[in-house]
Formats: sequence, C-alpha cells, structure tokens
Amino acid sequence: MCGLSISIILWSALSLGLAQAQDPLPRATPESVGMTTAGLEALASSMRGFVDDGRRAGVVWGVVKDGKLLQLEAYGQRDREASLPMEADTVFRLYSQTRAVTGAAILTLVDEGDLGLDDPVANYLPQIANMQVIADLSRDQVIRTVPQDPPMTIRHLFNYTSGLGYARSWPIGLGMEQRDILSLDNDLDDLVNKLSQYPLLGQPGAKWIYGFHSDVLGAVAEKVSGRDLDDFLDRRLFKPIGMSDTGFSVRRGSNDRLAVVYGPDESGSLAVRNAPPSSSYTEPGKFFSAGGGLVSTVPDYLRFGQMILNGGELDGVRVLKAGTVAEMGTNALGPTQGTVSFGDGFTPPKPFSGYGWGLAIGVRIEDAVHTVPGSPGDLVWGGLANTTYFFDPVENIVAVAMTQYLGPDADELVFSLREGVYGALAE
Repeated sequence: MCGLSISIILWSALSLGLAQAQDPLPRATPESVGMTTAGLEALASSMRGFVDDGRRAGVVWGVVKDGKLLQLEAYGQRDREASLPMEADTVFRLYSQTRAVTGAAILTLVDEGDLGLDDPVANYLPQIANMQVIADLSRDQVIRTVPQDPPMTIRHLFNYTSGLGYARSWPIGLGMEQRDILSLDNDLDDLVNKLSQYPLLGQPGAKWIYGFHSDVLGAVAEKVSGRDLDDFLDRRLFKPIGMSDTGFSVRRGSNDRLAVVYGPDESGSLAVRNAPPSSSYTEPGKFFSAGGGLVSTVPDYLRFGQMILNGGELDGVRVLKAGTVAEMGTNALGPTQGTVSFGDGFTPPKPFSGYGWGLAIGVRIEDAVHTVPGSPGDLVWGGLANTTYFFDPVENIVAVAMTQYLGPDADELVFSLREGVYGALAE
C-alpha cells in the first residue's frame, strides 16, 4: 500500500511537471502581481457562460500580467459532433488576428536594413506603380483616374492608408471578387498581379481603409527575403519565440486539434458553419495570406503578446528592436484619415470605438471615446471567427480569448474579456 501511494505521488508530480512545462509563461498567483483571484474567477464564470448558455460550443482564454501566467483555461467542445473537448492547445483560425503577427515578422526586415518604411512599394513589386487612383465615379462606374501622388510606400501598407480595400469597397462595375483575389489556388505573386489590374480607392496616405494591405506586405517579404512567407515567418518569429502551433496549417498529425466553426441556425441553436477559407488549414498549401491565413493557439498568442510588451524580446531572444515595437504601437492616423472600421464607410466595431492604427495593429487613443475599459496605447484587434486579444503596456497585461463562431453577438466575447480582466485588477 505504501509503495502504491508513493507511485501515485510520483505520477502526480510527473503529471504536474508536464502541465507546467506546457505553460506558455511562468505561473504566478493573481495577488502577487496586483490582481485578485475572485476577479479572475468572475472572468472564468463569464467565459464559461458562453458555453453554458448555448452561445458558443467552446472557448479558450488566457491572462498574463507582468510576464506571469495567471489563467489559462479551456471550456466546452472544439468539435461537438465528434465529442472532442476544448483544450488549452486547441488550434483556431485567426483570420484578421493574423495581421499583427505577420506585421511584426516583416518588421524584422526593417530592423536589418533590408526594407525601409518609406520605400516605394514599386521598388519590390513593380506592378504597383501601374495602379492609378480613382478620381471620379458615376453610378459605381469609374469615369476618371489619376496617377498615384505620392507613390504608395511600405509605411502606407503598414498604416492601412495605401488606397487598397477589400472587394466590397471597390465600385461594383469593376467586378472585383474577394475570393478571386484571395483564392487558395493563388500564390502571393498572383494576388499582386490581380490587384494591380484595379485602380486604388484613394491616394496613398489619404485615408484608412480595411483591406489587402497585409497580404501585399507578405508579397514584399517574400521578394526581399527570397523565401516563401510560411518559411519566412517560421524562421523570423515562430521558432525564435516558441510559437510552435502557429502557421498556415495545423502541425502534421494534429488535424483534430482544429476547432470547428459554429453559428446559430434558424432556431438559434448552434450548428456547423462554413467559414471562408483563408488558408488550407489542415494541410500545407501555396497561398499564404498575411492578412488572415494563420492558425494558432491561445498559448502561442500569449507568448507573442508578451514579446511585444517586452519591447521585442522573449526568454532572452530578441526578434525586434524596442524602437520598432514602440513605433508599431503608436497611432499613425490623423483626423482626416478616417476611423478604424471593417470597411470603407463602415462605423467602427463597438469594442474598437476610439482606436487608431499603428503598424498593422489597432492602438487605443487616449482622448477618444471608448466602449471598453483599457489603457492609453493598448494594442488590439480580432478575427472573423470570434478570436480577440489585447496587449496593455500600462498594466503590462496580455489577454487572449478564442472560439470559432460566426454570428450576431461576436462582440460579446471582447466585452467579457475586457471587463473581466480589468475587473480583476486589485484596487
């Protein structure tokens, strides 16, 4: 009996050690870093409520403060039909949450002097120089174009002021199709060649529009580095900081870790939804969308966020200069360049009211009106299938929540994460 007890103790210790080894960052108690256990329990209750109320199939969330992991939990199911539970390492389609990750990796080329933020894009992608700018429209028909003035630069792409949008922003008469530009049969050369056949929606630098900017940056990165974007990201970012489950498809043999996308059916019950393919997801492909193609996990994204808050370094490995990270997180939009939104002329998503844009990431503006708690300069964005994050440089907090859901109340995940995390700060 004694021997059995010792065996159980040893097994438990080994299991605990393995669990700790899988943590993305060292653990700490909430109170040791100025948060409360009760507050984080309230956050957990709110997150579990999404599943218990039938609004999500499952959710994974994590909170880090001062570089210490306080909470990493999974609840519900990643695949209800197969009865597979949500787990901490469940893989999610990031969609637009891809942008900050690819942007940070591409900025390594700036740090090394191989790419300049104020370089003309045409230096690397000559087709871009041929894109005219729409000057006049008549009933959604372009009647006059003018040359670019100034020419589109790398900075314009990072700031989302290049004159590019998504297909819905172009005049209907031009016949642009979103899935044609973002076809999985394309590579990034094809994407640039197709885009360059259309005029820009405005002069570079004139206004902020949500669109293909990051995908074009991915094409630039391939030209400058001489590597496919998946290999470039792996070498420049994923391997150096230990983002082992992030890429354009799940790791070989791990397909069942990819969460299924759900949404409400006609009765309001959750049913499987067909999400737009921005990557092949379960097998290697050739189209690497830097604007929406990555899959990742909450632990990987927590590590990425901590690297950003650390000024470009994690676990003794530096991937970006501190000054570059600071510029990444500085609002670059002036009052005439519009608001941060999901499309030309669209109002901002409710959680992102009062946010500007830095280098491929949303930035909280100090003196603006906000709908969620936060700190000046906190960094944020999210993904189409209901993933979200924020990095707070004032409170030194990284918070991430991921599910896979397409439906009418997607913003509620953002509100619950923000309110729960800031509600857990000790007074």
